[in-house]
Amino acid sequence: MISLDDPKWQTFKGGYHSDYDASVQLRAFEADPNVAAQMWEEFWNKLHHQGGVHIASYAAVPHLVRIYIKHGLLDWKLFGFVATVEDCRLFGDNPHFMNPQLPHWLESDYYAAIKSLAAFGAQHFTEDWSKELAQSFLAVAAFAKNIPKTGRMLITFLGEDEIDEVFEKFFQ
Repeated sequence: MISLDDPKWQTFKGGYHSDYDASVQLRAFEADPNVAAQMWEEFWNKLHHQGGVHIASYAAVPHLVRIYIKHGLLDWKLFGFVATVEDCRLFGDNPHFMNPQLPHWLESDYYAAIKSLAAFGAQHFTEDWSKELAQSFLAVAAFAKNIPKTGRMLITFLGEDEIDEVFEKFFQ
């Protein structure tokens, strides 16, 4: 896993396909999990944009998973973010720019993080969860089990109203 102190972070691009060093927020979050709200506001704006992701988005995933598991934090935002990044990586359909392939040097850590996050969620499955956590967990689990279209459906139709519409269209 690339160190958070590695200068390569300064060369990575984020969701707008412009330079973004995610290591700054990741280091702050690792030191103090109470900065999560600030981190997520920045990450959703910088690491994902209308289906656009880039190397910084991919490189952040293993660290986010590692830090959340280290602190024992179960948060739908992490599951939703990881599933969204994976959805964009596999199905990126933003007509303005193409999302890059996952770099070879990151593949092992990235895929292991998705599987670790699914396993972490499974360990807490009997706990009381919000709908958002349950659905985003299921999306991550689908991606971890190499069922990407199911993962995409779950993360794309995150709203209950959207799920109701799909259900009515196909199952009534």
